[in-house]
Amino acid sequence: MSAGSRSPDLAVIIPAHNEEGCLGGCLDSVHRALECAGVTAAEVVVVDDASADQTSAVATAHGALAIRQGRRQGPLEAWSLGVASTSAALLFFVDADCRVDQGAFAALLPGFAQPTVGIVAARSQPDGGRAVDSLVERSATFSALMLHEVKTRLVNHDFLPIGRLMAVRRAAWQGGDHRWPCDRVIASRAKRAGWEIRYAPDALVYYEPVGTYRQLRSDYVRTAVAQAHLNRGWSDPLPRRVASRAACVSLRRQPVNAAAWLTLRTRLWAERAAGLMPPDEGYARWDRIPPSQASARRPRPGQQTPEEPAGRPA
Repeated sequence: MSAGSRSPDLAVIIPAHNEEGCLGGCLDSVHRALECAGVTAAEVVVVDDASADQTSAVATAHGALAIRQGRRQGPLEAWSLGVASTSAALLFFVDADCRVDQGAFAALLPGFAQPTVGIVAARSQPDGGRAVDSLVERSATFSALMLHEVKTRLVNHDFLPIGRLMAVRRAAWQGGDHRWPCDRVIASRAKRAGWEIRYAPDALVYYEPVGTYRQLRSDYVRTAVAQAHLNRGWSDPLPRRVASRAACVSLRRQPVNAAAWLTLRTRLWAERAAGLMPPDEGYARWDRIPPSQASARRPRPGQQTPEEPAGRPA
């Protein structure tokens, strides 16, 4: 979809590393969602993070602008490069291995009717076409439900954009670096700059949940490491009452999946307590810091990092 000589109203930015297998489906779903939303001036930008496959070729074949990074730098750098490549007033960030629901963009756009809203977050859903049989798949399904139940109980919270699709007003865009989970970093900075954050549960994006315990373990460690950094005082704490209520509601709705979740979490907690989870293990996947960078960039105890602002950004 081309905007021609007209400045785009909206840009969809997709970071990708070795995603030739699923990127085409993601881009097709993006184009359908744009058409459904009636967006006629849009840009679709794929930032290829030094892929070894045909990611850039797939992006071009599906009507996207492909920008290739010469060396692997991670999604935050890819997001920033994508933002710099467009002048669009609204920036939609999508994971390359996801499929956007046809009505997702139409559900996100009304959130920007109020000029104080800087970020509108979508709801992430496991792909409904998959059979959910294993403990890991059931656990992932329960996690997605609990995440949604938590978000529905939060108002203007930086936790809301945790997921695979979010929309950001350009004026609210805040940069980040490779040490942090990108969605919450952007949300925290935007909120501290005075912008509001909304959740649009009718805006759906589908993803393939983890299927093995190894993948689950990696995600768990990465989340634990990220949360430890986020707790340093510059992100909003998640209210315990909200989390507890969301867990209770989710348990009633999916008791079998909840049992699978608790079984695997008990195993993960036991391994972590026994010291069997090195922090860098969670950064095995491309979308977080590679292990070699994680240890080099981790701040020393007591050292202030650029991600810990002394006061409210201007």
